[in-house]
Amino acid sequence: MLFLSLITLGIYPMIKYTQMGYDIKNPDGKYTFPYWIMQLFLSVITLGIFPLIWWHKICGRIGALGPSNGFSAGTFWGWRILGSFIIVGPIIFLWKLCNALNSLPKGA
Repeated sequence: MLFLSLITLGIYPMIKYTQMGYDIKNPDGKYTFPYWIMQLFLSVITLGIFPLIWWHKICGRIGALGPSNGFSAGTFWGWRILGSFIIVGPIIFLWKLCNALNSLPKGA
């Protein structure tokens, strides 16, 4: 993810996170606002607040779909936001996110 993000100048993560939103929409039936629209437009309009809300909700939904994976909205706030101060926090968050998505039941 990190390598392809650099090569594609940030386009790959937008596609991947948008697909992630669609993947978790199927099992819980809740509407997921497309990541790419949020990142390109609403992030600028809301001065970066809307992405925080989007990630909080998505991480909470992933945790609710697979409670045994230990993932929650707190993981986002702990590793992605507060972990930024120790530099490797966002990388650990990405690793935990990928593991949580992979641990979801196949129907999810």
